[in-house]
Amino acid sequence: MARYLTPSKIGLLALVSVYTESVVPAAATVPILSFLISHLLPHTTAQSSPVAVAGLLGSTTSIDVLREATISHASGIPGRTIWDLLLNQLWRIDSLDALHVYFDSLSLLLQKNNENHAESAESDVATNRILLSRVSPLGVFVRRAQLEFSRLQFLDGSTLWQSFKAYRFPTWSQWAKRNPKPFHKSLNVYLEDDQLAIVDDSVFEPIHGSGIDTIRREVDVSSDDVEKILEHQVDRMQKLTSSARFLDAWKMGDYPASFDNLHKYFDYTMHNRDRTFYQYALLNLAVLHADFGIYSEAIIAMQEAISTAREQNDLGCLTYSLSWLYHFSKAHPEHMDLVQGKGILGTDREALTFLKAKAKETSMWSILSTALLSEARLTLSNVNYMGDDFDERA
Repeated sequence: MARYLTPSKIGLLALVSVYTESVVPAAATVPILSFLISHLLPHTTAQSSPVAVAGLLGSTTSIDVLREATISHASGIPGRTIWDLLLNQLWRIDSLDALHVYFDSLSLLLQKNNENHAESAESDVATNRILLSRVSPLGVFVRRAQLEFSRLQFLDGSTLWQSFKAYRFPTWSQWAKRNPKPFHKSLNVYLEDDQLAIVDDSVFEPIHGSGIDTIRREVDVSSDDVEKILEHQVDRMQKLTSSARFLDAWKMGDYPASFDNLHKYFDYTMHNRDRTFYQYALLNLAVLHADFGIYSEAIIAMQEAISTAREQNDLGCLTYSLSWLYHFSKAHPEHMDLVQGKGILGTDREALTFLKAKAKETSMWSILSTALLSEARLTLSNVNYMGDDFDERA
């Protein structure tokens, strides 16, 4: 198993190289950088979908995913997409020696040390190249990749080269069509252009020494990737354990235990710098307080949940919280003085109108149904009140 470098990481390095060449237009800069950062920074526990978990093993940076992320963006070179330039980077590495040269040249992507910074800046302005800060996420990635490659023994480097050839192999026909006369060839070029139509895996077995799939499996996953997925799974198990204990304690009526486990569950989220779902922690806390009869704390927690949901622009949580608070006001009107003073809900009619609009906007049909039922109940109560008042006057 590889220590760190895999063919997918070489693909990411190639995309970083394309970015530093100042050929990525402004419209594509944010999508390209977002794609790179999402595959380089540590994954948070929020990314618990199967796609995200698979991404920890490097499968989401397969050549097909790189293609999807870059083919729709035009480059600064007329008639060429970023995908075309990325293919040029990948196929420029045409031998094991070229792979060594490529990793040696990665130093050119980084800013120099302080004493040489001014001199290098002038030369790079002339060449219109973007230099990466040595402490930026992209810079750290480039430096570590270069360091890890220098540590590889010859056999490991050769295995990485063989796997890299298999990794980029599906793109050969696309690159050959866009580059009918490659800028250079070497002994590692598989076939001449007029033979591309008959390419299959059997033709390449004598060159690779074994099947392409077998080679790719050898270093598709590095020990660094395995370490990341283990950390992800351990953290996820801790969260799931706390969640299960919270629900069990809640069902058994154990308020202290359910309160502590709810805090543990969301503490793991905060520990991983994921504040996207903080409003749901407050929402659950409010419901927990209300279920155990601590109404004043429930109202305070729900008010904070509403404020946080507005800041996060989470309409789903905001709509649910306001709906809960409205129905709570009908069940416990004696505790609603503080809420009414702040004008969070407004009048009953205003609150229901807002809930109906937001429920439709977020497709929360159950809340829309309860809002319509509450509106009908409010209308009936007003009709009955007007009827009683008319009888008294008569």
